Amino acid sequence: MASFELPAAVAASLSRGVTPETALQVRRSIYSHEPLTPADMNIVFAVARKAGPNACPEWTSLFSEALTDYVVHENTPPDYIPERKAQWLMSELTKSGGISTKAEFAMLIDVMTSAFGVPPSLSAFALNEIKTAIVSGKRDAFGGADHSACVVTKSDVEALRAVLYAATTGSAGHVTKEEAEVLFQIADATANKAADSAFDDLFARAIGNYLMAISSQMPSTAEALHREAWLDERESMTGFFSRMLARTGLESFLDTLKSPLEAAEERLAEREVHEDALRAASEKITDGEAQWVEIHLMRDGKLSSAEVRLLDWLTAEAAVLPPSLRALAAKANKVKSRAA
Repeated sequence: MASFELPAAVAASLSRGVTPETALQVRRSIYSHEPLTPADMNIVFAVARKAGPNACPEWTSLFSEALTDYVVHENTPPDYIPERKAQWLMSELTKSGGISTKAEFAMLIDVMTSAFGVPPSLSAFALNEIKTAIVSGKRDAFGGADHSACVVTKSDVEALRAVLYAATTGSAGHVTKEEAEVLFQIADATANKAADSAFDDLFARAIGNYLMAISSQMPSTAEALHREAWLDERESMTGFFSRMLARTGLESFLDTLKSPLEAAEERLAEREVHEDALRAASEKITDGEAQWVEIHLMRDGKLSSAEVRLLDWLTAEAAVLPPSLRALAAKANKVKSRAA
């Protein structure tokens, strides 16, 4: 990467550490023009790496604001994070070995909660960072105290929940396959250790959501662009309809609208039928989904408490559960009853 020099005012303020004055100077530098540029982000991350784990509130606020503006808002269409920016952000965060401060984690959550569309790679990255902290026992960046390795604490559950909810903004709470894979890895890594009781329920509901939620409700980038074009066209048509109304009178004008309105109503009715069918289908666990679950459940030959909770949840919530999963759930319940 090409070297660069910090603006003089920013560099001068750093002689006393990253202070409110530093935040002010960085803000003046990067927001003196539009839009934000990669060079501006170089400045932001250069200062962030000097801020350390206990940065002042003025800096942490600007850090989140600048990254959210650049990664989320300054796109076409706005508020849909493109994969290239997700990859860039992950690359910047891994240069120092991964998420290492509370400010970085808070920024990542702000970025994801501000977006309508979040690439699965970005949410999976955040979950993987939490997994690494759980396995290593190093929790400082995620708001918790260091703890024994491979133990899921309350603060871990809160961090996992924050990422899962953040990453599903605009998508009807849908958990992606990438996220589900990481959650299974966490369950496997912590199976032999005590875990906060909330983890089992979070795990079961998240995996169940991946299997049963309708995943097509969040519009794609292309659909969002089409919608913007339609809105522009509608604005231009407003003037046309106004002229038609003035020229033909209300009754004739309404006659010209009847067919388009009827067609729109038919499309709406068809969409409702389609969504009802999707919803009914999503409540059934298919043989392929059952096979995926079984492979993950039995990777180490035994079930963790979180995995048993998942089987209970699927048994209660799924409209159709394949016989293989139903048998596995019954077996797990027998083992659970004997242990009790």
